[in-house]
Amino acid sequence: MSESEFESESESESEFNPHEDRDQAIQFDPEMRSMPREVRNVLHPVRMEGNTPFCFRCHPEIACFNACCSNIEIILTPYDMLRLRKRLNITADEFLYQYATPYTLTKGQLPVSLIRMDPATGKCPFNTPQGCSVYEDRPVTCRYYPIGLALMHKERTTGNEAFYYLVKESYCQGHQETTEWTVDSWRQDQGSDGYDARNQGWMDIILKRRSAGDEVQTSLQLSEFFYMASANPDEFRRFVFESTFLSRFDVPEATIEQLRTNDEALLDFAFDWLKTILFGDKKVALKPKTP
Repeated sequence: MSESEFESESESESEFNPHEDRDQAIQFDPEMRSMPREVRNVLHPVRMEGNTPFCFRCHPEIACFNACCSNIEIILTPYDMLRLRKRLNITADEFLYQYATPYTLTKGQLPVSLIRMDPATGKCPFNTPQGCSVYEDRPVTCRYYPIGLALMHKERTTGNEAFYYLVKESYCQGHQETTEWTVDSWRQDQGSDGYDARNQGWMDIILKRRSAGDEVQTSLQLSEFFYMASANPDEFRRFVFESTFLSRFDVPEATIEQLRTNDEALLDFAFDWLKTILFGDKKVALKPKTP
């Protein structure tokens, strides 16, 4: 899920060059080696568990402050975008137009959204000299840093398996701080665990699609459905209520009422429906045909 990060304005910042290390391939896990180049940013390829300790602290007084907030490719999860839209009080269409760039995952061929960096400076649009202007609603990738999350395919494990790794880039001086964390305490402190729970259905779809291999093509229509459901819930809501959707799918009345106003419920339902049409999981049943 984490994408690579990265410009600098002052002379003191210019010596930090995040670009140099970003393309180093991961050597310890075949699944991670297959990730696109732009996510191969792991410099400390040691598997970490929830109780693994590490030291890290980021604060305005550190010399590299804000260096990791430019020239970075961050995938926005559906819950990231929901939180940011509410923070900014704008519609999904407005958010996608102003702050997002479509991107197709190399493996799995599913469309996602990246934060649109400032074309002149390469900086995140939410970055200020004082730090993140949307800090309380920042994306989950930012919450995890300097930890990365690796998710393994169900077919290759005994169920869902997640593990973590340290993103230890040469320019980042936060690793020289003495504040100690475990992976679990860091995730709880940063609010990453709540975001993971909200994004689980979306991540399941990406993992399952990746496991099918490159020989299985994702049709244009399915790609459009996936992007609409995950990136533009306003449009997905219109699709549900203004098309023949409810005449074809058996949706309980209580769920229908939730879908009218509850964006989180709409995302959960969208992921279940996507699993139905992409993989035949029968999360959302078709109505029986009338004789």
